[in-house]
Amino acid sequence: MQFMKHLTVAALAAGMAMSVMQVRAADSYKIDISLETGPNHVRNKAMNTWAEYLQDKSAGRLKVRVFHGASKYKGSNVPKALGQGALDMGAPGHWHLGKYVADFGLLFLPAFYGASREQIYAVMDGPIGKELNAKIEKKLKVKVIGRHFDLGYGTMFFTKKAVTSHKDISGLKMRVPGGAANLRRFETFDASAIKVSWPDVPQALQRGMVDGVLTTYESVRSAKLWDSGLRHSFDDYQAYFQYVPMMSLKAWNRLPKDLQDLVVTSWEEQVDPNRKTAEMRQASAKAAGVSHGIKTNAASAAGLAAMRAKLLMVQPGIIEALRMDVDFVARAQAAVDKVK
Repeated sequence: MQFMKHLTVAALAAGMAMSVMQVRAADSYKIDISLETGPNHVRNKAMNTWAEYLQDKSAGRLKVRVFHGASKYKGSNVPKALGQGALDMGAPGHWHLGKYVADFGLLFLPAFYGASREQIYAVMDGPIGKELNAKIEKKLKVKVIGRHFDLGYGTMFFTKKAVTSHKDISGLKMRVPGGAANLRRFETFDASAIKVSWPDVPQALQRGMVDGVLTTYESVRSAKLWDSGLRHSFDDYQAYFQYVPMMSLKAWNRLPKDLQDLVVTSWEEQVDPNRKTAEMRQASAKAAGVSHGIKTNAASAAGLAAMRAKLLMVQPGIIEALRMDVDFVARAQAAVDKVK
């Protein structure tokens, strides 16, 4: 009798242990993140930091893996993969989302040419940014988990020609990251805009397929593009690059409410520090470029004003051609002008 009692207790204990293990297994969720940039890039470092923080805050209930260097998807394919539920999470740039929602070309319009960070944040962190998020969520069936984070100002880099004004760009073949508004802007510069996926940029430079690239100092450093022939840069603050943190609805909906809340709050805690880090990394990356032989030039204040005026003249045509929401752009431009 005593033996049976012990056996019953042991069986109950084993059953309870098994149940706990099953609950823990069922309560563990994975989030796979695909990035096309390399592990040393500012975007990848930001996502790695957040992933570790999120895993720690969730007490291990969330298992987050970051895949670098387009090992899962090229950047242009990430939005589609998210929409199909084939990928849990990504951080596509605005230039990759304009294909799905034309208004994501906003930061590349002449109205934002030369805009300060404060002006960018006033627009993208406010009602305009929330409206953009709602548009892409509806179109792709994704969940934007919070504010957009920074890569920084776009800069033009060249292999052979030292550019000191916009007229020097005429006739050059320039790699752009995508985004119809980017393409249109280079038409105004009388240059040829060529889309090349990021992993293929070094080869395109080495083979002379392009004369230069529109990217950032941070991206040049992370890919060591000085080894691919970049020798000159021209700063004109023509575009501000941001990434959008988003999850597929399939991945989002399988998380319980407390983990959804944790994803959102943990991201919000990281955005401002990540933006500051991006700014500092761009500065240090510029210094690194100089140390590797890149000679820098910058547009004059008069040159910037003249080019912005020229670009603003063609902005209505760009908006119409891209089928952007005219009222949306007007409200965004008004928000920019309010911040001095």
